[in-house]
Amino acid sequence: MCRIFKVAQELSSTVYSNKLPTPTAAVSASDPLPEQLRSIMRLLTHPVVVCTAHDGSHPRGMTMSSFTSLTLTPTPLITFNVLAPSRTLDAITESGEFNIHILAGDRNGAAVAENFTRGNTDPSVFQSLQSAASKQGTGSLAPVLVGDGILYVLRCRLAGDAAPNGGLIRVRDHIVVVAEVVGTVPGIEDKEFGLSYSDRSFRGAGEVIARH
Repeated sequence: MCRIFKVAQELSSTVYSNKLPTPTAAVSASDPLPEQLRSIMRLLTHPVVVCTAHDGSHPRGMTMSSFTSLTLTPTPLITFNVLAPSRTLDAITESGEFNIHILAGDRNGAAVAENFTRGNTDPSVFQSLQSAASKQGTGSLAPVLVGDGILYVLRCRLAGDAAPNGGLIRVRDHIVVVAEVVGTVPGIEDKEFGLSYSDRSFRGAGEVIARH
C-alpha cells in the first residue's frame, strides 16, 4: 500500500521568470579543472525529476537532474546517479523500488522540485504536501505525488540481473542506479514539456531552433 501525496498549489511563493538570460557561467583556465567542468556543465540543460521511495518506516524523496533513459528493449531501463550517503538511496536499496515523477516545465513543476531539494533531514518535505489517500494494489510503498506540476509517474524497480551489482554501481563517491520501468501513471492533463535545469535555474522548454 503506497501513500499518495497531493501537491499543494501554494507549495512555493518563489517568483520564476520566463526570460532567457545570458548564461552566468564563466570558465577560467586558471580555475581548478573540477571548477572548470562545473561551469561548463551549467551551460547544458538537464532534466529535473523527483524520486520517491520508502525505507519501511518513512517516505523519502529527492530532486535530481541526472535522470535519463538507458534502453527500451527488451524491457525499458532508466538510470541516474546519487551522491552517497543518501536517505533516499538507502530507501531504494532497502526496498528495491521507487517512483520517478516527471515534472511540468512551469511554476508548479518548479515548486515541486524546489520542495524536494531540502533533503530528508527536514521533516516538512512530505508534511508540506497533503496526504490524499492510500493507493491499494500496487504492491509498493513508494509514495506517489499527484496534482499540479506532475506530468507522469514512472514506477521503477532495481535492474537486478540486468545490470552489475543488481543496478547499484559505485563510482567513487556516487552510486549509479540502473532500474527497470514496470509501469507508468498519468498525472495532470497538460501539454507542457518537462522541467529542466541549467545555470542554477529551473527552466521550461525554449524556442525551436531546428527540427530533427
